[in-house]
Amino acid sequence: MNSKERVLRSIRHQDVDRVPCFYLGTGAVNTALAARLGIPPNGAESLLQRLGVDVRFVSPRLVQAPGESRYGFTCGNVHAALYDKPGKSDLAAEKFPLEEATTVDQIHAWRWPNPDWFDYRLPSELLPAHQDRAVVAYDMGIVFLYAMGVRGMVQIMLDMAGEPDMAHAVFAHIADFNLERTRRFLDANRGIIDAVGIGDDVAGQSGLFFSLDMWREFLKPHVQRMVDLCREFSVIPYFHGCGGFRDLFPDFIAMGVPCVGRLQTEARGNDFKEVKSLFGRDLCLWGGIDGQHVVIEQNPEHVRAHVRELLAVGSVGSGYIAGPTHSFTEDTPIDNVLAVYDALACESKG
Repeated sequence: MNSKERVLRSIRHQDVDRVPCFYLGTGAVNTALAARLGIPPNGAESLLQRLGVDVRFVSPRLVQAPGESRYGFTCGNVHAALYDKPGKSDLAAEKFPLEEATTVDQIHAWRWPNPDWFDYRLPSELLPAHQDRAVVAYDMGIVFLYAMGVRGMVQIMLDMAGEPDMAHAVFAHIADFNLERTRRFLDANRGIIDAVGIGDDVAGQSGLFFSLDMWREFLKPHVQRMVDLCREFSVIPYFHGCGGFRDLFPDFIAMGVPCVGRLQTEARGNDFKEVKSLFGRDLCLWGGIDGQHVVIEQNPEHVRAHVRELLAVGSVGSGYIAGPTHSFTEDTPIDNVLAVYDALACESKG
């Protein structure tokens, strides 16, 4: 059974030889892992193969043009996490470009990112390595998080509560961009991409950022558009996000979304065993490996035990793809990252 088969069978809740897995890490972690394993800095595929990773994440590439400023949406300015050490500047606070807009006309007049600015063809050198892996188009449907990036977190939520026309205008611009960008990416890579990540960060540690009614008014329709596009291209929609958004799971099931992740087990309502029991027949769960506390704070043997506990629950009835709840960050011991994938490999049924 190859990686693609393993992932697709897990999504369909069919038997697999082992629980499949994915990997996500910051650039600094990737570099440190490669150095530890004796892999060249540009050997991303070699690193994934060494870790035994089944999923490959891909996305269109922004192409700059002489004399023209081109940009995409960003998540970094949303989190406003300031680092005072060299090499730790993945996230930074910025002024939001539309934070002072007061009219819908100002929203429309902004120079929004353009789908024409991207190269949608996957590099030919990647194709042989991706042939037997599950290929996921990543971060293709983010709306709320990008809205925070252009309007500011506080302001976009005030818009939703008191100026709905402003919020609808921002969300529509972002969603239209996402839809066209995803359509072009899928069209350029027919038969290669298996799933599309259409998730969003709609929740925090203690639950949703807003009410279910607000979700259904402002964001759910745009997610449904992406789900419908996935159906058009016969690929799998996968909603990924941070925090405790379990209250949305019934909506996802009704919308035809078969995959959710990266299940942040540290957040309210995300006890892995409970979520698997309640939703495991309808949803394939991605994530679960505690990247907030366990992998950062504990020793490698504790990390292995944590992974084994998740696999014991997640492997029942299939429908589980293991991986970190967040990208591994610079404060994660490299020995613990290796312990995660060592435990995953050791649990092979074969």
